[in-house]
Amino acid sequence: MKSFSKKHGRIIILLFLSLLFIFAPVNVLGVDSDGDGLDDAVEASLANTYLPTLQFVDGELFFPASIDYHLSNSILKRKVGDSIITVDTSPTIAEIAVLTNVNDNYFLENELSFEEISQDYNDWKEVNGYFVYAHVKPDMADGESYIIVQYWLFYAFNNGALNDHQGDWEVVEIILNSSKEPLYASYSQHESGEKTSWSNVEKVDGTHPKVYVAQGSHANYFRAYQGNLGMENDIVGANGKMINWNDSDLQVVLLKEVGTGTQGWLEFAGRWGALGGGAEELRGRNGPLGPKYSQDGSKWQSPVSWGLGLFTVDGNWFIMNWLVANFLLIFSIIIIILVVWKIYGIVKLHRKGGLRLWANLRTRASIGIILGIVSIVLVIMALFLPWYITTINIQSGPFTTDGNVDVLVIDGIRGVQVNLLGDGLVQFFGMKIPFLIIILALVVLSILDLIGMKSSRQLGRKYITGGIALLIPVIIILLFVALLASMIPSFAGGEVPAELMTISNQISSSPMTGSYSGSIGEYGVVQLSWGLALGSYLLLMAAIVKIVSGVIALTSKGISPSITYLPPPPR
Repeated sequence: MKSFSKKHGRIIILLFLSLLFIFAPVNVLGVDSDGDGLDDAVEASLANTYLPTLQFVDGELFFPASIDYHLSNSILKRKVGDSIITVDTSPTIAEIAVLTNVNDNYFLENELSFEEISQDYNDWKEVNGYFVYAHVKPDMADGESYIIVQYWLFYAFNNGALNDHQGDWEVVEIILNSSKEPLYASYSQHESGEKTSWSNVEKVDGTHPKVYVAQGSHANYFRAYQGNLGMENDIVGANGKMINWNDSDLQVVLLKEVGTGTQGWLEFAGRWGALGGGAEELRGRNGPLGPKYSQDGSKWQSPVSWGLGLFTVDGNWFIMNWLVANFLLIFSIIIIILVVWKIYGIVKLHRKGGLRLWANLRTRASIGIILGIVSIVLVIMALFLPWYITTINIQSGPFTTDGNVDVLVIDGIRGVQVNLLGDGLVQFFGMKIPFLIIILALVVLSILDLIGMKSSRQLGRKYITGGIALLIPVIIILLFVALLASMIPSFAGGEVPAELMTISNQISSSPMTGSYSGSIGEYGVVQLSWGLALGSYLLLMAAIVKIVSGVIALTSKGISPSITYLPPPPR
């Protein structure tokens, strides 16, 4: 009887445990190894649900790699004052994991050249594939609860137009509400980024956001035609390699809140690339900090605040981006239509004997006609000359120049260019206004108006309108320069060096012309001069001449626009 009771007791205990297993809530049995309040299984599921598809541009050299690639090719160094100390030629994760002070200035420098890194990485990726580091955590903002899914992407090299450095960390963030419903997507771009509502995100297979990655800089965009608005001249498109979310070569690593073991690299507070001084920082040559320390740790520690604080884009913004990206095509179509229409009008008027150019050249209107031709010549000359120039002369310090150096140049062919005192002039301000095409189109239309003139009055009105149009480029340049200081922080999206802001404030305060001499931080004593250049003055002169020619043609007594209908030619 005693053994019978023990046997049934064990059966009852087993039945109780079975019922407990069946009816117990999932979170009772779940594992939350990083202690953030989300089970590991939930984090893994969300990370896989919203894993992005990455669309690159043709010609891209670098794709998301593992940190092991960079670590295995780097030397651990430390910057102490102006000296660089080699700490370890073969650093390990365990070694860098204890280096948790940003101010200690440790960095992992790959001593290969850019070409060597490019070839070495290409060989590596053929064997190892592509890597995405997923970070999933709950977060709060303004009393609301959210779940954040971040995808950290590491690139071996950033070879952008305005920054060129080893290592590159970018992030794609999906913001979910407490019910795990997606609300927003936030994409990093240089030192800032953009966010949009989940409904505006292009998706692959329902839940996987499509990310358009800029060539070289690896900034992330929502559309293939973006990248034209901003300080960087980003090249974005859909004509290159695409790493789909379910590609067999893509590996997803789920990151924990605290870096331990193989994830100890998360605690490394140094740079993932070479580290120079303030001059190198300004020129965009220093390697980036890792995920936990990027932008003072805001992306990692407060991802909701970071993501929601980005510039919001919507359908209207995408339309504007599309128009800017396709401006040249749209403008060309309009000009072609106008040219064809004007040529058709000239032919039709010629058949009716209504052309009056040669007849008006024998009247007082000829003065206006000739001045109009002079205006066209001045415009063509202006295209090949700078329209605005800013020069700087630094006699000592890390930015010492050899006399006066152009640091900002605007012209009709290359648009806006800047010199970061290291690599010469490079394209700046993504919204490239094709002044060359616009002005050449105005010249062609002016010539056709001249050939097809019916009367001096008609030509005079068109000359006046054309003269006013020639003032527009100069006005745009002055407005751009006047607003430059206020535009730089918003387009840069992050902290702008005080020296750069000092220089831009000096220029914006007096956009037409000015000069400055004084001490500016690390620059030391500098001499600045800026103002409209010869090309702008030629444009202004051309505009004035054309308006005057229009007034003369409008007030002169030219040949009346009577039309003689000529008989059709004999067959």
